[in-house]
Amino acid sequence: MVADRAKQLKLLQEEEAIQKAEAEKREQEFLQAQAEQETKAAAAKRAAAKANMARLKRKHELEREAAEAKLKMLKIKQEAEAESLLNNKES
Repeated sequence: MVADRAKQLKLLQEEEAIQKAEAEKREQEFLQAQAEQETKAAAAKRAAAKANMARLKRKHELEREAAEAKLKMLKIKQEAEAESLLNNKES
């Protein structure tokens, strides 16, 4: 009787140890999957930030080029007006 109870207790302890090991394994798998997901999310965030930075740089470059072209047009216009004034005075 005592031997039977000792056997049952030992079996219960072994089963409990197996269940605990399985639970720890599942927890580790969950934590690993969570870490992988966070890594992928961080990589996607970095890629989005990089793309946004490239877009902003390109926008800035286009704005700078437009401003330079406008300045060049104004200079040409000013030179043409000055030349026209000189021609009118000479006439």
